[in-house]
Amino acid sequence: MPAGKHARFEADAAAIGQAAAALDGFCSSEQVPRDAIWPLQVALDEIVGNIVSHAAAGRAVPAFDVWFRRAGESIEIVVADDGPPFDPLERPAPDVTLPLDARQPGGLGIMLVKSLMDDVRYERTTRNVLTIRKRITPGGVPGGAETR
Repeated sequence: MPAGKHARFEADAAAIGQAAAALDGFCSSEQVPRDAIWPLQVALDEIVGNIVSHAAAGRAVPAFDVWFRRAGESIEIVVADDGPPFDPLERPAPDVTLPLDARQPGGLGIMLVKSLMDDVRYERTTRNVLTIRKRITPGGVPGGAETR
């Protein structure tokens, strides 16, 4: 299990808000600068939304785990789910130059996550494990729930 603050959520619509609240609490306790919080919020919302939409299918009581950790001047979030194996980093980047009706669905969320984070990694253990990292600027204005 990864280090850091741990939270477990049922993979339903309420999980998106619950995971966001857990991130807000972590950022507040770690005095994460406000400018680093919103990219983490957007990335986590995107990841959890995908788990709720896709990884929970066919599970009796679908759940996922999130770990939040500050490592020096970086914030690391690890999300693990029990859904079917799926590496979102293997998907080709969507062609956003095509007209909307010519585009294939999917891929915009992970593209957004990759653009907001400094590092995104996937690993398949017995679960899907996605790790995101964001460097933070020391000395910024600490944030919390009021940044939403």
